[in-house]
Amino acid sequence: MQSLEPRRRSRTRFEEDDDEQSSGSDSSKRQRRVVSRTLSQENGDQSERDTTRARRVKSSPSRTDRENSISEFQTGAIVRVLVENFVTYEHAEFNPGPNLNMVIGPNGTGKSSLVCAICLGLGYHPRHLGRASNVGEFVKHGKESAIVEIELQSRPEEQANHVIRMMIRKEDNKTKWWLNGKESTHQAVKALTNDLRIQIDNLCQFLPQDRVAEFAGLTPVQLLHETLRAAAPEQMITWHNQLKELHRKHKEMKARLDACIETLRGYETRQQGSQADVDRLREREAIQKKIHDLHSARVIAEYNTLRGLVAEAKRRKQEATLRLQELEQACEPALQAVNRKEEYRAKIEAVVGDRKNALRNAEAACDRLLQAIEAQDERIKHIQNKKNAEEGSHTSKRSDLAKIRRTITDLEAKLQNKPPEFVGSEWNQKIRQQEHILRENEAEKRTLRTQFDELRELNMRKNSDKIKLENDLEALNSQEGQKIAFLRKVNPDAAKGWEWLQEHRDEFEKEVFGPPMVTCSVTDQRYSNQIQSFLGFEDFCSFTCQTREDHKKLSTQFYKHMALSVTIRTCVSDFASFRPIIPKEQAREMGLDGYATDYLEGPEPVLAMLCSEKRLHVSGVALRDVSNENYERIAKSGQILNWATGGTMYRISRRKEYGDGAVSTVTRRINQGRFWTNQPVDHAEKTALTRRINELDEEIQEIKRQAQENKRRTKEMDEADEPIRQQIS
Repeated sequence: MQSLEPRRRSRTRFEEDDDEQSSGSDSSKRQRRVVSRTLSQENGDQSERDTTRARRVKSSPSRTDRENSISEFQTGAIVRVLVENFVTYEHAEFNPGPNLNMVIGPNGTGKSSLVCAICLGLGYHPRHLGRASNVGEFVKHGKESAIVEIELQSRPEEQANHVIRMMIRKEDNKTKWWLNGKESTHQAVKALTNDLRIQIDNLCQFLPQDRVAEFAGLTPVQLLHETLRAAAPEQMITWHNQLKELHRKHKEMKARLDACIETLRGYETRQQGSQADVDRLREREAIQKKIHDLHSARVIAEYNTLRGLVAEAKRRKQEATLRLQELEQACEPALQAVNRKEEYRAKIEAVVGDRKNALRNAEAACDRLLQAIEAQDERIKHIQNKKNAEEGSHTSKRSDLAKIRRTITDLEAKLQNKPPEFVGSEWNQKIRQQEHILRENEAEKRTLRTQFDELRELNMRKNSDKIKLENDLEALNSQEGQKIAFLRKVNPDAAKGWEWLQEHRDEFEKEVFGPPMVTCSVTDQRYSNQIQSFLGFEDFCSFTCQTREDHKKLSTQFYKHMALSVTIRTCVSDFASFRPIIPKEQAREMGLDGYATDYLEGPEPVLAMLCSEKRLHVSGVALRDVSNENYERIAKSGQILNWATGGTMYRISRRKEYGDGAVSTVTRRINQGRFWTNQPVDHAEKTALTRRINELDEEIQEIKRQAQENKRRTKEMDEADEPIRQQIS
């Protein structure tokens, strides 16, 4: 049996082996190497011409030996295996013999790697090996690609053997195929191996060590089937399948026959047991016929009886009719009186109904008049209050006028009369009285000035509130104004913080941004619900700082001074650093339209905060739901953990401590988004603002009226104080 020669050494080692051959060796191992090198030397010229075999460490057997042994190979047998950069091999070539081949060596020397190369090189998936699931994992560490080349024995009528060559690219986990020196496809290679009856998926023909337990679990029937697939000709497999089908049909036919026999026996037994019941049934039918005849005779008898009763009833009816006529003639006057009363009652009821309607109309009119009277009472009360105020003012004026007239009269009397004798104590008493009056007037004027200052401050506050409400009313007609109005409704604390922040922007090191529901927007409203499904309520209402000091300052203001319940976040990373690992083109191949950040615009620090907190830059969105195939591709990629497609949001969780297979997926229905939507103007809010502005106008007018009254009263007191001061002086 020809030995299997591994070829993994470099050319330098090959030259050293030639030197060792010249020195000679007594060991059997070295003698086998001498034989191999001798064969290699005889075929040296040919190896130098072939660039592919120039890279091999050891030469293949000579052409003559191979031609002599080629007839011993069965059709489809492996004649040669070449591997480059495959698992542990850098470069090796194997030339198996036509009979039994054994690969012996310690663990880790590449025995299983050779089996993997045969499986992959013949076009089969890595799952048949029970090891890695991706072909890119078989590329040697540090290399970009691997080569596997397998030469298969052709049929006797064919001139050359079949050579399958496969290249594995580690970067994109793809394979490239050549067949007999020409670029080919994986389907063509599979067709060739199927034509040569190579069955890697048959455990009776190809048994890796990782699938021994599966082989041991096969039943005898399965073992027979797989053995026939591996060793028997196609005709025998066809016969075997036909035999199994005939046996199955035979079993079904026998089962149906046994069931029919058993059914027949049951029917016979039931027939024998039902004979007595049949006799009793016939006797019952005879009795029922007799009963029916008796019922018919009974009906005739009952008819004759009832006919006599009907004749008697007709006779009594005629007698009763005659009696009724006699009674009607006797009671006709009383009946006429009753009829007249009924007619009178109907007329009365009609009148009562009209009166009730009139009463209801009168009550409604009274209610309206009462409301009008109440309104007039309110107006009268308002006018009465105004009248009382004017009367009080008029009374005060008359009192002041009377004082002035008395003063004038006194002064005129003094002018006409001789001045009285000057008495110092009396004049001091009069001066003190006038000064007391001045002090009282001054105290009242101070009170009036205080009231005027309060009215002025109140007027300023009312005007400020009115201007703010007018600005809010005007802002309702803009998109930003609608957002702020909606923010006040859903989170008043965040709205207060946003208003304070707009007035104190210059107090921070870097710009501080308000809630994303106000500062950000969706460029394509079709994706609004999908994007909002990734975020929570706090994400929409949070504030974003760019430095730790700004975060500390804003927290002190909101939490300590203003006692607001809001969320403050800090993001020091640039938005450019948040980029998806999977390119957009590849994401579209997976059924996604793009990522959430592709359809979201706003300040970059706010977008960076959302990417840091909710990973929006790797959250996919699509208008239509993904197919099962695309779902598997997204899940296996391991880079996209959240995506919203159609009306469903998917979230994948992985537990690394349990391995790559520990994956769970949570799905939930996407609800209608509350934010980032083109909402119409809130007419209820607009009406409320308009009503409040009108109320403030009325309050401001009342404040102005009171201020004018205050000014008038102060002026009157100043005018009344002037004569007193002149008299004192």
